Amino acid sequence: MGSGQGRYSRNVWNRQEALRFQRQNAAAEKAAERERKLQRTAAGKAQAEQLNADLEARVARLEFILRCGLDRKAAIDLNTMLRTDEFPPLDLDAYGVAPPRPVWTPPPEPRVMAGFFGAKSRHDRRVAEARELFERAERDYERAEAARQQWMREQRARHDAAVQTHQAEVARHNNAVAQFAAGLRERDRENVQYYLELALSRTLLPDDVPHAAEVAYSPRGEQAVVRFELPSIDVIPEVESYTYVATTATVRKKERPAAKIARLYRSVIGQITLLYMRNIFDSDPELDNVELGGHVRSVNPATGQREYPCLISIATDRATYPGLNLRDVEPDVCLRHLNALVSHHPQRPEPVTPIRDFDLARYSFVEAVDVVASLDSRTDLTKISPTEFEHFVRQLFEASGLEGWTTERSGDDGVDAVVINRDPMVGGLTIVQAKRYTNVIGVSHIRELVGAMDEKRAGRGILVTTSWFASGCKIKARDNGRIQLIEGSELVHLVKEHLHKDVLVAPPAARSRPRHQ
Repeated sequence: MGSGQGRYSRNVWNRQEALRFQRQNAAAEKAAERERKLQRTAAGKAQAEQLNADLEARVARLEFILRCGLDRKAAIDLNTMLRTDEFPPLDLDAYGVAPPRPVWTPPPEPRVMAGFFGAKSRHDRRVAEARELFERAERDYERAEAARQQWMREQRARHDAAVQTHQAEVARHNNAVAQFAAGLRERDRENVQYYLELALSRTLLPDDVPHAAEVAYSPRGEQAVVRFELPSIDVIPEVESYTYVATTATVRKKERPAAKIARLYRSVIGQITLLYMRNIFDSDPELDNVELGGHVRSVNPATGQREYPCLISIATDRATYPGLNLRDVEPDVCLRHLNALVSHHPQRPEPVTPIRDFDLARYSFVEAVDVVASLDSRTDLTKISPTEFEHFVRQLFEASGLEGWTTERSGDDGVDAVVINRDPMVGGLTIVQAKRYTNVIGVSHIRELVGAMDEKRAGRGILVTTSWFASGCKIKARDNGRIQLIEGSELVHLVKEHLHKDVLVAPPAARSRPRHQ
């Protein structure tokens, strides 16, 4: 009995130990699982926080495009374009130093007593052998030194040629910079155009915003037309925030509302436009009139064709620009103040018609500026009398199918000609003013035309000039809706089309006002 009770007690104790061990293992496993959940939760929250931080930084870059961009100087110091680098000096390393010549060291003389035992003859042989080795070493040295000297001469010759080539390249580069600077001072069209494009290429924009701008420049009135690329709506993050959900161990996205995306996108394209405007004015103090058009690359959903619609168009002048404190403006409000054309739905995108077509501007600027009247046999419209020019304009409109007559020179109430379109649908009375000018046409001429239209109760007004219009004129004409502007470059083409004559308008004379440094 005793032994049986002992075995029973041991079995009970073993079962209790096993249960205790199981409970300990279960508790340890639960603790480990709790620790793993805490670590997963912490890692998930950290991931969500990092995603939110990256998202906030991305949005901040978009919200502060204008303010950050204003910190970079727009003007380019042409002196920084000059090369001052020198070609590295010739480095021959160890080969530039001659190795030491062999030195004759005779074997030591034998002791006096050694001579009695034949040591002298042995010493003479050693001297002869040493002399032979020394002479061989001298010959080897002379050959090696001659080869080294030849190699050094070749290296110096190559280095001298490389130095001359480098100096010639530096001289050519610096000469090109000097010619470039001279072209800017003389307001050469190609040089100014290249400079403006270079200045705009340095515009500080986020990495996910396109950096592309083209410039058409004309010294007539110091006009510049800029076409630049805007980012698509995809630049705005679709996610507003991230949250870690512990129950599913996932990071949940909160979508950004469409209204917020549209509002931020409008702010982005407005900021970019104002920044380009600032950079082109600040980079070149000579510019008087600037027109900018922001385009976006898109695919027409109806046709599937790639397009480049204009989302924003603005024209302003030097007189207006100093009144803008761009660091503190609200882009939308500032653009309204400047009478900018902005797409109502840029995110779709819904295009606007630019104030001036860029490709036509570049074409007309080139033709208007590059023709030299003194070397051309065509009639220069700027050289005929004002009265002749008014009759010329009347004939042009008559040739296009309208009825017209020229008013008397006195008491014409600012009317140079009146034309009538007999079309019952779109016809009516049109007041024409013809300005044979060589300087810029300002906004006051638009007001004068509007007054004449009201006085004569005319439905439309046309202002024709051999010159060009300030940016404000185009804005006024667009806002009025009943005024058409025809400047010199367009007038040349109309004469060719309707009167079948080749005429030209001479480029303006060099300006005499002081140059900015």
